[in-house]
Amino acid sequence: MQNRNDQTDNLIFELKQKRNVKEMEDYLMQKLNPAKTEELERILRDPQAAQNLLSTPEAQALLKKLLENR
Repeated sequence: MQNRNDQTDNLIFELKQKRNVKEMEDYLMQKLNPAKTEELERILRDPQAAQNLLSTPEAQALLKKLLENR
């Protein structure tokens, strides 16, 4: 489990280094496998699916970490 937390922390660190949302999106898409990239793109195109995803506790915790010190 610690390895997964380390990977998440590293991903968050890398995303925070990006200058804008487009750079963050490009970086994230490069890190995902093709199936996950397609799934994420589908979710982002569907406002209700995006809202459902963003309302999960995991997404809220990730957003909180991403927005720290901004």
